[in-house]
Amino acid sequence: MIQLIYGAKGSGKTKKIIDMANDCINTTDGNIVFITDTNRYMYDIKYQIRAINVTEHHIYDEEALIGFVKGLIAGNHDIKHIFIDGAHRIAKKNVEDMKSFYDELGLVAENQDVQFVVSVSKDEKELPDFLLKYLK
Repeated sequence: MIQLIYGAKGSGKTKKIIDMANDCINTTDGNIVFITDTNRYMYDIKYQIRAINVTEHHIYDEEALIGFVKGLIAGNHDIKHIFIDGAHRIAKKNVEDMKSFYDELGLVAENQDVQFVVSVSKDEKELPDFLLKYLK
């Protein structure tokens, strides 16, 4: 399953996704991973969560990001939740151009029983049609 946290830049998406990840500790029976492209929030994320700054691993595009996610899951079958703060920012692409990323992420979620939460810097009315199925 994929869930979106969306809103304009500066609307509090990062705080919300961090709070969701931290709250997830109390309800999950598996491991939690938080992926971002900065060290800015590393001390806001509880120690039980594996926080990863993908720039330290030279992840700068869509293909590298999905490959990185697949590698994490292949190396640790206990991962149940992956939070991605700004996948489009990491991939350096417009959200509208990332349909294949979300399609592949959906397949990974389904086949590996992993829940993804991804933040997107767009208001609901600006979201591309392929993302609307991930709104809650």
